[in-house]
Amino acid sequence: MIKIPKIIHQIWGGEKELPEHFQILSETWKNDYPNWKYEFWDDKRINDFVLNNYPEYYKQFIEFPYDMQRWDAVRYFILDKIGGMHVDFDYESILSIEPLIKNKECCFALDPISHRSREEQEFMLNGALMLSTPDHWFMKKIIQTIFSKKNKHNNKPKDIEIFTSAGPWMLIDLYNSLSQKEKEEIFLISDKLVSPFDCRESQKYLRGEMNNKELQSKIKNAYAVHYFFGDWR
Repeated sequence: MIKIPKIIHQIWGGEKELPEHFQILSETWKNDYPNWKYEFWDDKRINDFVLNNYPEYYKQFIEFPYDMQRWDAVRYFILDKIGGMHVDFDYESILSIEPLIKNKECCFALDPISHRSREEQEFMLNGALMLSTPDHWFMKKIIQTIFSKKNKHNNKPKDIEIFTSAGPWMLIDLYNSLSQKEKEEIFLISDKLVSPFDCRESQKYLRGEMNNKELQSKIKNAYAVHYFFGDWR
């Protein structure tokens, strides 16, 4: 039984039109999830949604110094209010992950271990692919953390500001603060299944430098591939 609403959410903000390569990747999700509704979110829809549904956070939301922080934050609002699956545009679907998420209520993809921010970390959560039922307690906890008074902007470098305010470093620190019982309610999808390349390997593949044997060994169990284009940089 799939408890998570069958809705795919993708966010594309800014003035540029969605590039063709992202349109192609987006089609892989529509093709592999034919009975899921597809929702596209641009800046106007994002701003209207936050203003109408989370007015208490709207001022802080629009005052984030970087667009990427808004695009990171709104995905939690969307999953909290509507539920479904959020997936970044630099992700390709290979197979439907429905068999993996049966009876699950909150799911996060894991990043390759090479992406961890600190040596002692066992894994990294990835906000680029995540799923939730509406009103899930962890989504609410993420939102509260992002907009807490403790989470002040203090002129950090752009990458650090984004990663620590609403990005993956915030996520892993929050997850690590949970009790063992709370952690058991969040399903972590192995990177081998949904993120088989790290950044370096992705670039190697996209340049055509990965031989077929290496490629097949990487994706043999994969349901999806994250390419880590990092256009926001």
